[in-house]
Formats: sequence, C-alpha cells, structure tokens
Amino acid sequence: MGEEKRSHPRSSIPWVGGRYRGELKGDVPHGQGMLILPSGTNYEGEWKEGKPQGRGRISFPDGAVYEGELYRGKRHGYGKYYKPDDSVLTGLWEKGNLVKLLGEEESSPYLSQQEKREVISINKLTFMYKSGNGVFDLDFAVENGEVFGFLGPNGAGKTTTIRNLLGFVKPDRGGCSVAGLDCWKDAPKIQKQLGYLPGEMAFFEEMTGTQFLNLLTTMRGGRKKARLNALLERFELDLSPKIRRMSKGTKQKLGLVAAFMHDPAVYILDEPTSGLDPLMQNVFVELIREERDRGKTILMSSHNFEETYRTCDRAGIIREGWLVAVQNVHFLKGSQRKAYLVTLRSTSDLEHLRAAGLELGRINKHTVEVFVSGNYDQFIRALAKCEVLGLDVVNQTLEQVFMKYYGREAALE
Repeated sequence: MGEEKRSHPRSSIPWVGGRYRGELKGDVPHGQGMLILPSGTNYEGEWKEGKPQGRGRISFPDGAVYEGELYRGKRHGYGKYYKPDDSVLTGLWEKGNLVKLLGEEESSPYLSQQEKREVISINKLTFMYKSGNGVFDLDFAVENGEVFGFLGPNGAGKTTTIRNLLGFVKPDRGGCSVAGLDCWKDAPKIQKQLGYLPGEMAFFEEMTGTQFLNLLTTMRGGRKKARLNALLERFELDLSPKIRRMSKGTKQKLGLVAAFMHDPAVYILDEPTSGLDPLMQNVFVELIREERDRGKTILMSSHNFEETYRTCDRAGIIREGWLVAVQNVHFLKGSQRKAYLVTLRSTSDLEHLRAAGLELGRINKHTVEVFVSGNYDQFIRALAKCEVLGLDVVNQTLEQVFMKYYGREAALE
C-alpha cells in the first residue's frame, strides 16, 4: 500500500492579518510556507491545517529568531532561541515557554550582520527562455567566507542562474553581482578574477593538460607554481596526455585544478564532483573546507546531498526555476520528519494507528512506517493502545529533506 499522493499548489494568500506564501491544502496553508505579519513577526517552515506545525523558524520584530519544533504556531519541542543580546538558548519548549534549558552560547549567527558582507548577490533575478523555462524572481546572497550549496535536480535552474552570474546572458528583470561588480556590465572583470567550473566542460582536445593550463596562466597574467603543483599532487593528475585521451574523471580533475590554481577569492562551481570516484570526492571535500577556512566565498551547485552537508554552511533549494527554501544546512538535515518502523501484533492495531491521525507510509503486513513532526505525545499515546512487537528508527538523508521541498514525484538525475 503506497502513500496517498497529495496536491500542494503554491500560492500567495492573505492569512490572519498577514500574507502567506507557500503550499495549500484546499484554501488553507498546509505544507511548506512562510507567513509575514504586519507586526514584523515571520513564520517559515512546515504548516498543518493553517498553523505552523513541525520544523520551523520564527523571526521576531526585536531581531530574535527561534529555530526548532513548532506546534500550532507555538514553540513546542526541541529548539534554539537566538536572542537580541547576542546569546543563544538551546532547550525544550512547551506551548511557547522554555521548560528545560539544554545549553547557552555567547554569540548568535543572526546578529553580527554588520560584520558580514555579501560577495555574491542575486536580486529578484528573472531570466526566461523561449520555451518558458528559466529562473524567476530569485533573491539570495552568499556572504564573505561562506560555502553556499545550490540544490536541485537537472533542469531546475541551477546552471541558468550560474550563466547569469558569469554574464553569459542578460537578465530579463532584476540582476546579480559578484564582489560589487554587475554581472552583465562587468562580466570580463568578474570572469578574469573568478574560479569557475562549468557543469559541461569544453576543452581544446588536441592540447595536453600542461598546454591547457599554461594557456590559462597566460590569459590570467600570472603563475602560482607552488599552488599548481600542490593541486596536481592532491588530485593525482598527470598532465602529459592529450585531453581527448583523458577519461571523464580525469577531465573533471583538470577542470578543478584550472578553477583553483590562481587562488581566487570567489568560486562558482557547477556540479563539481561529477565523474569523480569516491576517493577524489573526499579530496575535493577537504579542499573546499580548507578554502572556506581561508575566507574564500563559494557557490556550489549540486544534487549530491551528502557532499552538500559535508561542505556547505547554507543551502538554497530551487524548484522549476523558483527558490523554495534557503536554510542552514544543519537545520535542513535536522528538519526532516522523524520516521519509525513499528511492528504490531494485529491488523486491528494497525487500524488504530490509522484512526489516530498519524501520518503513515509504507505498510508491510503488520509493520508500518510512521512519520512524526513535532507532536510526539500523539504518537506515544497511540502506541500505548497497541500491542507493539518492535520499534526501529529509520535514518533519513538530506535527499529526503530535499524531497519534502521538491515533492515525492521528483526523480533526481
């Protein structure tokens, strides 16, 4: 028995005195969405039957931010509260009140905005192809020293966004900038300074790897021999063969060396680990972490979720050209519904769980997958009335978090 498919149209509607934008069930908020109130309070995350419920975030008018579990619009469960006085409280909440303090930190990532600087800025960017596909009203930024993951399957709009950042196409509306330079007007300056890896690389196939890198060095007007040699050793790259004789993985390593060898301050990488074996993927992850520690700014498109979790600070999720979420990667990883496999004694126990209003997934005889978002009391009370033979936690991946935003029907390529 498969999970019932639900229709979640996206819309923008007035709601409780504010404006809600997101998924609906019928004519009420249900799914992923954001409510902006005139008071300055914003609710973002999971909604159920018109109320914020599940994993979410509340931004308050005084600058405070709560990230964690919500129940009927109130802080309820595990969460973090980023206070205006630059401190962070981690604890358990009940009906909006802190009932158990689990930890306290001195600094909040939301408060030192004046110390941050937007290096890559995308403002209401819209670019449409004749087919009607493209990107629409994109609005996000990558800060100095940040690794930003840009997630989505092929065709979602990742490469189109990058083509705008490189100045290869002119936006229909809005715009973008890199290091304060307009991506369309100042494209040559940006391209000269940037570390760029395209998703589909084109080489001079009759050149050797050495000849190709020498050409790039001449065009950039400088050589950093020690850095080049370190990268060649790191990626175990032999430059002597002609490029046409290189495998896909070797060409990918050549592209990475070309992007990193001049030690730029900003990188834009489109599917950087495509074609790399697991060992070289680990080498790449280590390199990204080192570059971040050196203060480099990196935008990295990917549909490799584990790679994103290991390297990125924040991630944006794009769906059919629309940005559907921008979140801290660790928050994304922690935001998935918890899944449990429950083995029951009888069919009547299974029917009881169904009648209790729990969200059920796959069912195999007397074993059922149960999804829980925030309200554990309901789950525990329902189990207490059943004869439970087994209970296991199902480990979920960042890919499953993505599918929550993108829809279960999406097929990742």
